[in-house]
Amino acid sequence: MRSGRYLIFADGRECGEERWSLAASADGLVVTGERETVAPHPLPSRIQYRATLTSDWRITGLELLWAVGTRELRAMHRAIGERWHARIEYGGEVLEQEGDFPPFCEVEVATHLSNTFVLARRDFQIGGEHEFPVLRIGPPLMAVSPERMLFRCVERGTIMSPLGPVEAKRYVVSLPPRGEAEGYTFWADEDGVVLESYEGPQPERPWMQLVELNDGA
Repeated sequence: MRSGRYLIFADGRECGEERWSLAASADGLVVTGERETVAPHPLPSRIQYRATLTSDWRITGLELLWAVGTRELRAMHRAIGERWHARIEYGGEVLEQEGDFPPFCEVEVATHLSNTFVLARRDFQIGGEHEFPVLRIGPPLMAVSPERMLFRCVERGTIMSPLGPVEAKRYVVSLPPRGEAEGYTFWADEDGVVLESYEGPQPERPWMQLVELNDGA
């Protein structure tokens, strides 16, 4: 069992937090979390999520409850073989999606744990990069938007963590053919846990910072 807490920033100002936990299950792993943002975040809201993963960190299912004020949206996603199914319920209406989910495809959700899942399935050296298809799931419908994603490992350093200074690598994430100026960068420890991230390709404008990390029995 591992749990943590991120602080969330917008334009350099603290505007929310995310609490998460990761535990082993009979089939692999289960991740649960809740993320809440307030002004000056551009979209104050609350997201509760639960994801199931195989033992090699491949997502097999995802449930999301997104609340903006008094409005709530529920999204249920699951993989069946190499197909991805989604059902979104909002205001009495139902939207369903289905598409390909090949073995090398990733899933991005509104949490930096998505990056941990990617790093767990790939090896990166300084200067190395991986490009792959990704199913991006997020506002306004928590539905799937297929894209391509590029991870580049750009440097190694010692970064402060809730447990003290640790060795970490910095990555730059972008969505080709869009340039890295529209992406973001983050530092992750040797276990792939994101320690801090920044808007844009340089570590200048804070986006998230890990402030709690706990290992349980």
